[in-house]
Amino acid sequence: MNEGLYEAVFCYGEKKVDPFMYCQVDFDRIIGDMKLVGYELTPLNIVHQIMLEQLDHLLKTKAQIIEATMDLENRDEYCRAKYGLSFKDIDALDPRHDIEWDIKSGQVIFFLSPEAMYKEEAYFTLFKKAFEVFTAKTGFTYMSQ
Repeated sequence: MNEGLYEAVFCYGEKKVDPFMYCQVDFDRIIGDMKLVGYELTPLNIVHQIMLEQLDHLLKTKAQIIEATMDLENRDEYCRAKYGLSFKDIDALDPRHDIEWDIKSGQVIFFLSPEAMYKEEAYFTLFKKAFEVFTAKTGFTYMSQ
């Protein structure tokens, strides 16, 4: 990527702070996907694309748990023992609507929406490892409210 395009796309704010400095994702693929569907290449749109991929990962994990346990007679007890949450609590998690993101002071942050804050403990019980891997890979920061 040429320097002018990099400056225009990845540097954010007057001081040109790079919100993707520590991000280790496949930018060529992400930008290619965005161009394919006609998205404007802005830092917030790139964050949006990266976050959508993470939300998709969380949804797949949840769906696998639901599918594996939905026919069990003792699914609540099984889920509590294996995942630390009841089946109903796992089913109530909705990353697409619960997780939001923004760029503040050149740093990408993600957080639970105000309506979902009561689910924070459940999210970290079920997805703690996924969040740790994601933050290590992207340099994004989870902000508790």
